[in-house]
Amino acid sequence: MSSRIQQASLVARRRLALQTDEFVFALSAPTGSPVGGPAGSVAGAVAAPPDLRFRPGQFISVRVGSDADQNPILRSYSIASPPERWGELALVLRLVSDGIGSRYFDALRMGESITFTGPMGFFVNELAHSGDVVYVATGTGIAPLLPMIEETLRRSETGRVILFWGLRSEADVFYQDELNALSTRTPRFTHQIYLSQPQGFCRLRGRVTGPVLELLPGLREPTFYLCGNGQMIEELKAGLVARGVSRKRQIRTEAFFD
Repeated sequence: MSSRIQQASLVARRRLALQTDEFVFALSAPTGSPVGGPAGSVAGAVAAPPDLRFRPGQFISVRVGSDADQNPILRSYSIASPPERWGELALVLRLVSDGIGSRYFDALRMGESITFTGPMGFFVNELAHSGDVVYVATGTGIAPLLPMIEETLRRSETGRVILFWGLRSEADVFYQDELNALSTRTPRFTHQIYLSQPQGFCRLRGRVTGPVLELLPGLREPTFYLCGNGQMIEELKAGLVARGVSRKRQIRTEAFFD
């Protein structure tokens, strides 16, 4: 893990859902990095991409502008790609018109660079889970959770891995292919998406707080990872603690503002 100033250039952007985009960046090799290529090759050799070491769930802080005194304005974004995606990192942003970070990223063009520090943060998986693992997200809070879920599923643990994801409407849903692929790969993983303001028929309507608390009696030694809206986190954390879940040992949180 490194906190030095680094750079990465935009290589891809795609629309995931309403006002939600994924930005993919190629890490910039520092000056003087060793070159790579076939043995004996000199012509066309390029600097090797840096190795950005991080754990799923961590974030970077991006410089998105400067204030009146030319001090950097920083915004933090969770890394949405797994560490195994060597040389690249992905960020998922909900773009809002009055957000300085949103305006900065929306104006980026292919090949342009961002400056950031990190990765950093302590919202990561426990090194081992003795029982079931429950991930709860709202909005783009799913971004760090997907790599965290993939990491947990690669382990030899036997507990269930359950995702609850709350969104506003059908237009906000994304990552369906990725989640369905995980469900197909292993019966350990299940996911439920709840819509608070669906535009049509919706089997799972409402907020995620109630369903998570209802599931609690059937869980075995659960660990909870809550990411997204601060109000959801506080309400759900209070409900879990009131039902005997240890705040320190069994609950991990990361608040998003979207």
